Amino acid sequence: MELSGKKVRLRPLLIKDLENLARWNQDAELQEYVDSNLPSAYHQLERWYQDNVPDRNYQVFAIETIAGRMIGDLELDHICWSKREAELRIRIGEKDCWDQGLGTEAIQLIFKYLLANKKFTRIYLRVYRFNERAIRCYLKNGFKRVGILRRQTEGWKDIILMEIDFRKLQMNYPSKKVG
Repeated sequence: MELSGKKVRLRPLLIKDLENLARWNQDAELQEYVDSNLPSAYHQLERWYQDNVPDRNYQVFAIETIAGRMIGDLELDHICWSKREAELRIRIGEKDCWDQGLGTEAIQLIFKYLLANKKFTRIYLRVYRFNERAIRCYLKNGFKRVGILRRQTEGWKDIILMEIDFRKLQMNYPSKKVG
């Protein structure tokens, strides 16, 4: 499956993409924003890929420019097919691509696909409270804040819980199949 927009394309993650993931997983600034469980060593990523991609309850996509440059990744985790819902994680790993609307378009592409082709009703996510760039992107795409996780523990980062209920927004997304 490949989904194309004006600026970006989503496609299944391939083994050749692991070099980019390893580089992003080793970047301290990126890791500050994304709480990812992906390993940082290439050989560990290969093992992770063999064990997890593809999986019925977990799907990961490469985000690339229309020109073919991989700039990020998008995950659907904890997919519940009976309830038609999943958790979203997105990362634009190439910092020169930040603040250009590429993550926003990638989310719109996956939403159109999930609504039209898979009949999903809800997507939820967790985002660090200080990650204002990501929060703006999510709000632009229709996510609503539903809660916040706080702890008085040293090193804890507050987490905002967000969701989008497609049943309330169907007029914004096409009903015909995409992809």
